[in-house]
Amino acid sequence: MEKKPEIFTDFQLDALKEIGNIGAGNAATALAQMVGKRIDLSVTKVMVLRTDAIAAFLGGLDQNVAAVHMPVYGEIGGVILIFFPLERLSELSGMLIGKPDVNSSTLSELGQSSIKELGNILAGAYLNALFRLFHIQMIHGLPGLVLDMAQAILDTVLVELEQKEEVAIVIQTELMENEKQLTGSFFLLPEAGSLKRLFSAFQNSLGITGNG
Repeated sequence: MEKKPEIFTDFQLDALKEIGNIGAGNAATALAQMVGKRIDLSVTKVMVLRTDAIAAFLGGLDQNVAAVHMPVYGEIGGVILIFFPLERLSELSGMLIGKPDVNSSTLSELGQSSIKELGNILAGAYLNALFRLFHIQMIHGLPGLVLDMAQAILDTVLVELEQKEEVAIVIQTELMENEKQLTGSFFLLPEAGSLKRLFSAFQNSLGITGNG
């Protein structure tokens, strides 16, 4: 399930890992400014998945998750989805605002805002890393938050992408504050034709021809 689709070369995956590492560093700095304390971020895994394998990767079609979603515009368009385990959402919001909600399934308005702002920070950091390394200009829209089964969220959000690539770029990110450790999964689901533009930017930036 985690096997890379053949269209991705090792060079391209290495480039994605570098984007993830730079983005995580930038996100950690922005997050510290937001919450007034240090929260470490690290990238534990970078891969590509077929879109029909995303729900299974998250734990199954009926796995309850929280997802921050936002559209992406620019040289590469698509949708960003950032998934967090629903049962730990209260703990995550508590890490961000210093006071956990009692019930993860009904977060307070402040708790919801903190999760959306975390998604906003992660998306901005990774898209800025793409621009810094490969001069790809992308911006994201306003974040939304939905709590539901993984497949239901995917079915709803993917309606926005009538013509999409068959794969998603995944950057798995670990957040740590003292002894608390939480994992989120960042997905970029590109619109049709975006991967070709992405690979061309990789190659042009590094002066590489062909498939790398």
